[in-house]
Amino acid sequence: MNSDAMTGLGQRIGICEKIVGSRSALAAKTGIATRTLENYSHGRNDPKAAACVAIARATGVSIEWLLTGKGDPSIEAEEGDRKIVYNIAYFLARSSKAVKADPEEFADSFLSLYDYCREKQQSGSETFDARAFENVVEFASKRFQKNSA
Repeated sequence: MNSDAMTGLGQRIGICEKIVGSRSALAAKTGIATRTLENYSHGRNDPKAAACVAIARATGVSIEWLLTGKGDPSIEAEEGDRKIVYNIAYFLARSSKAVKADPEEFADSFLSLYDYCREKQQSGSETFDARAFENVVEFASKRFQKNSA
């Protein structure tokens, strides 16, 4: 890889550190040593493919953007999924007699729950458990209805 591409990659890794809050936070999310991340972000070492994948997953950026700097740093498919989840929750809140809440507020809360579950799934430290997700959604829904009544 040429030095310009590595410098750009180092800068993008630095941006990823800021996305999660700090270099140590990124180290904790990826399992990559803080010193190693420092070397990557300063362009002293080339990250291996596995490290790039871990960084992209931990921060939610696209691997293409991380490696090349081209395209949108956000993962477009996930953004589309978020819009679908929001719209479904909004529609359910608006059309269901069981949900006695503002549809926008309900959809925002449901989207937060979705984001939390996606984060757990992508962290690699925990597997995504569909049944557990259903239980959390059911609990949150009942709690939301109780608070809205």
